[in-house]
Amino acid sequence: MSGKYHIKNATVLSIDPSLGTIQNCDVLIDDHIITDVGPNLTPTASEQYTVIDATNAIVSPGFVDTHRHTWQTQLRTICSDHVLGEYFLHIRSIYGSCYSDRDAYLGNYCGALESIDNGITFLIDHSHIMNSPDHANAAVQGLRDAKIRAVFCYGLYANPAWPGSCMDPDRETKTPEWRFEDAKRVRETLFKLNQPTDLVRFGFAPAEIERVGIDDAVKEVEYGRSLGSAIITGHVSMGKYDRGLHLVRHFEERSLLAPDLLFSHCASLHDDELEAVCKRGVSLSSTPDTELQMGMGHPVAFKAKGKGCTASIGVDVVSNNPADMFQQMRLLLQAQRHLEHYAQAGPPWSISRGCAEVLEMATMGGAKAVGLKDVIGSITPGKRADLIITRCDSTRMTPVHDPVAALVLYANASDIDTVFIDGEMVKHKGQLVGVDWPTVRSELRESAANIIQRSKKAPFEQIKEAVIATMKAFAGNA
Repeated sequence: MSGKYHIKNATVLSIDPSLGTIQNCDVLIDDHIITDVGPNLTPTASEQYTVIDATNAIVSPGFVDTHRHTWQTQLRTICSDHVLGEYFLHIRSIYGSCYSDRDAYLGNYCGALESIDNGITFLIDHSHIMNSPDHANAAVQGLRDAKIRAVFCYGLYANPAWPGSCMDPDRETKTPEWRFEDAKRVRETLFKLNQPTDLVRFGFAPAEIERVGIDDAVKEVEYGRSLGSAIITGHVSMGKYDRGLHLVRHFEERSLLAPDLLFSHCASLHDDELEAVCKRGVSLSSTPDTELQMGMGHPVAFKAKGKGCTASIGVDVVSNNPADMFQQMRLLLQAQRHLEHYAQAGPPWSISRGCAEVLEMATMGGAKAVGLKDVIGSITPGKRADLIITRCDSTRMTPVHDPVAALVLYANASDIDTVFIDGEMVKHKGQLVGVDWPTVRSELRESAANIIQRSKKAPFEQIKEAVIATMKAFAGNA
């Protein structure tokens, strides 16, 4: 439950231009709301406030993860040496088909807990684990039980059905578009209001928006809009896998670009497409780990920002890397510094990009990208209390001369003392609140073992041939 909290003596990185960075600063939280920010605050009825001493600590907005397939928690480390084709083969064509609805619940629940532990207070769940209506219900419940702020984007992608999988082959064969109607059911029964301040909201994710033709892509986006989706998200212009569809250009020509669209990856967008994205209020999500590893191009975030676009950061898949925004900020920043330094004729004499730029993308940039710039993303009075307290006591965080650099280049999850989401304390003194992690961990391990066991029944060579054909089509070589 949310309550009244008085955070005292912190270094506050507000990410609010009107407030800036404030030393020896207090933050007041009343119910769900940040009510005041400033030095030496004295609340009325002070005895009602729980005091948190944040001396030698940094208070900052919670991180906003704008692209995540949260269900993949049980598949951690499997893709760490994979490119995109191998990911499609193993994760999207075999393991995904092996998930029961309970597995989908645990993937989302534990994936959200991992996020909270790492200071991520909001995520876009691009959820393509809709193996049945029960999977949809379970995935939503996993997010809600973890108490994370999120948009659950109902994914139309159909994991393949094969003997021994968790798929219903009759449903997939006889009613291949059943997910359209089920998405409507989920929206109407589980997300009746879908307001910006709701903790978990409904969104939509087309099957693979660039793998289908333009007409099918339009159909799926328009259907998502007909449901009143908070966000519609899809993978676009993925570097080496870009088949020259120019979806953004076609959408602009058809007047379909709008602020409810959040495109992921986007490394090969052309200048005219980036200009259209900026003009129409579309947002972009960069996922540095997967993009650099899997051949999806150099992360577009800084280029997009230079064109006036809203740039944000996502984790993507924990089958490849942890749900750690610190890691993504560092990789994005240093990759961009390298790119720009080596584009110069001689040696660089000053840094090309600052830590503050990437911290803004991970917080306020993300809030703008998901349409919540007035709700979260900064330590601003009147906004929802989604914030983290990072201690500066560890060997790597002592001393701190530049708190922004400390967060971007030094901190990790073990330094995060406290996390608030919507004014509720969900991590405190370094521990998740109200979570019996040893018991949950045991069930997660059992779930993972069951998924791996089912996967052994997959007709591997047959699936591999289909994936190779698909990836050639993605690359325009079919």
